[in-house]
Amino acid sequence: MATPQAGKFRPWLHLGIFGALVVLLYGLVFFTPGSNAPKLGIDLQGGTRVTLGASLLGGGDPPRESMQQARVIMENRVNGSGVAGAQVQVDGARQLVVTVPGTDEALAGLTRSAILNIRPVVGQPVPDMTALPDQTSSTGATTSGPSSSFAETTRSAVGETLSNPPPIPSAPAASAAPPTTAATAAPTIASGAPTSGAAASGQGLRPAAAATSPAPSGSAAAPPASSAPASAAAASGAPASSAAASGPASTAASSSAAPKGGVFPAGSDPKIPIQPQGNTEAAFTAWQTAAAQSLASGQLTCKDINDPRWIGNDDPEKPLLACGTIGSGDQAVTAMYVLEKTLIPGSQIDSANAGPNPRGNGWVINMQFDSTGAGVWATYTAANIQKQTAFTLDGEVLSAPAIQAYIPGGQTEVSGDFTQQSATQLANALKFGSLPLKFTEEKVDTISAEVGSESLVAGLIAGGIGLLLVVIYCLIYYRMLGVITVASLILSGILVYAVMVLLGRWIGLSLDMAGVAGLIIAIGITADSFVVYFERLKDEVREGRSFRSAVPRGWARAKRTILSADAVTFLSAVILYVLAVGDVKGFAFTLGLSTVLDLVVVFLVTHPAVALAADSRLFRSAKYSGLGAVAEAGARHRAATSRLVAKEA
Repeated sequence: MATPQAGKFRPWLHLGIFGALVVLLYGLVFFTPGSNAPKLGIDLQGGTRVTLGASLLGGGDPPRESMQQARVIMENRVNGSGVAGAQVQVDGARQLVVTVPGTDEALAGLTRSAILNIRPVVGQPVPDMTALPDQTSSTGATTSGPSSSFAETTRSAVGETLSNPPPIPSAPAASAAPPTTAATAAPTIASGAPTSGAAASGQGLRPAAAATSPAPSGSAAAPPASSAPASAAAASGAPASSAAASGPASTAASSSAAPKGGVFPAGSDPKIPIQPQGNTEAAFTAWQTAAAQSLASGQLTCKDINDPRWIGNDDPEKPLLACGTIGSGDQAVTAMYVLEKTLIPGSQIDSANAGPNPRGNGWVINMQFDSTGAGVWATYTAANIQKQTAFTLDGEVLSAPAIQAYIPGGQTEVSGDFTQQSATQLANALKFGSLPLKFTEEKVDTISAEVGSESLVAGLIAGGIGLLLVVIYCLIYYRMLGVITVASLILSGILVYAVMVLLGRWIGLSLDMAGVAGLIIAIGITADSFVVYFERLKDEVREGRSFRSAVPRGWARAKRTILSADAVTFLSAVILYVLAVGDVKGFAFTLGLSTVLDLVVVFLVTHPAVALAADSRLFRSAKYSGLGAVAEAGARHRAATSRLVAKEA
């Protein structure tokens, strides 16, 4: 039987690949943001416990089914992959207790219901004057400055490129003259579709230029009061009812430069005044007109609109008053919106993922609608080019971009002033569903480690003792091959450490005592792979082959056994991970991860090292290789075979 050609195997290439992998992993550990140590679980470092109380609009205790549903959703949010070590429990009839390792950063936005709705915008957003610095001169006359600050470019986009929000009307002033932004044009798309006024000359999405088209009468900078509503309506493409709201702005401003606040539009629902009381289209239209007038005249502020008694409890089938932020940092402007009833509810979102903004800084959320939502979205975007559409979350406007183009397929991007953490939290909230109840934070406690550093040290000592016993056994039984075993175990530990650190950053993997147990068991799994390989080598040498020729043949047989054994272990870990909860899930994840890394070490380190050792005179020595008795048996086998061949000849 022919011996496989060992020259085809290139051990240095495999060792080089492993070295490059280690360099890459530790480059990510030391040169990317985050801790350079594995994230510890609640039992090892303590954490934060938050008690949340559920409430119903009409009072009373919530249904038990709703509490269980809320528990599952919250657990997915704070422990999405199941390995972050967070715990969520129902306490009594109306409380949930959430515990997370470390600080309470993971609890940010936890009580958010995460009800995302897409609503068309009526008219133009109006700045909340209580959130703006005083922009009037000593004489009380307004300047043209506010229009530029209200129309700052945002990173809210629907489609493939950035969009800019329409200009927001300037603040009510003591002068009776209308705002200079009344004749500004809305952003346009690059399709060259005919529009009225200055919009027709634009190419691409951009901030509107004030007064670039002739006014009906008077100068472009200061049109007569009677022409303001008409020009605003023509520029924005908004219904006349919403555009008419620009008229009362100057009238109200003549009596007081400061917003009065707290006066909701006629026809508002007494329980939720940010929505109409009626349920007919006529009632909706009348309320939207009254709401636009209330905003323009300064009768409402975002403090009134965002009252916790009704914010997030809105009916998606009715129009809505909502607030949102345009821009970020020093350029951020708080604006108030009148929104139509929901076009697409959040329940029609099939998936949501956070990712870096491909067109600039910050993060975005990429959403995929289901078939129903995708069809509605495609039809709406095709018929409403240049119209603003608001993405609202729990009654607050995330972004209100202008539609740039027909968007088929249901893939949509929501962008705003998101960081990686806030974008990921929002994507998880959208992905795992909205809460069936409204929760408020009742109590926050800092808890100490349940097991503490002493138990961690004890666990590490136990692992060290187990590792030491494996090393002693390998050195006594396999001698120089045992040295390769020790080196492989050390390199495996180096690899596991880097992966644990990075997974702690990326998916929140926390190392608790169950995870430590999984790592200790992994030492035995790795040692099993070495034993299988070395015993196959012994079998080949016992049959009369030299150590050098036994390596490729022994590996060909051993790797099948190693793959089969690790596959069974990995499958067991997967089943345990899927079916288990809590700490057991973390144990299963660590066990499966260690099994995969065991294969990496055996294939890229152990086998190449043994192949290189086969060319060494020291390893070919039966005395030092640990193959002494086996080599003698092989020599006797070769001698007997030679005598038999000679006799037959």
